[in-house]
Amino acid sequence: MKTAEREQEDGLAKACQPEHGFSLIEMMVAIVVISVGLLSIVGISAYVSRANGTSNTLSVVTTVAQSEADKLRGAVWSQVTEDPRLTVGGNVDYASSDTAHRTTVTNTPAGTLNVSWRVVAGPATTGDMRTITIRVVQDLAPARLAAGFSVTIIISRS
Repeated sequence: MKTAEREQEDGLAKACQPEHGFSLIEMMVAIVVISVGLLSIVGISAYVSRANGTSNTLSVVTTVAQSEADKLRGAVWSQVTEDPRLTVGGNVDYASSDTAHRTTVTNTPAGTLNVSWRVVAGPATTGDMRTITIRVVQDLAPARLAAGFSVTIIISRS
């Protein structure tokens, strides 16, 4: 009898011992949590990559706009002579601008860039100042960059 009682006590002792390891439900919840985290990281990575590309393109476009502004500042405009690029006219829309008020820059890291500018008299009424608005647009630009980049400068007659 003692052996039967002892076997019964051993069975109760084993039933009271805690189990080790994870249940199937716990494993499934852990997999879902990890999957959501990984998907979030992939989504953020794609966004950062696109933002980095946009930033690089805007950097190139801005540099080209500044370069064109420097060229126009250095153009001759005096009582005797006037560079055709500084004549009043032009348009910031590349397709609508005449050839004296537009140019194309090729082989840039952002591809081909269309540069156009509009020259207006003023802001002074004396005729010795001009306001120039320069616009640079990437050829075949994605929708988020379709408006391009614009800069406005004021020059005075030398």
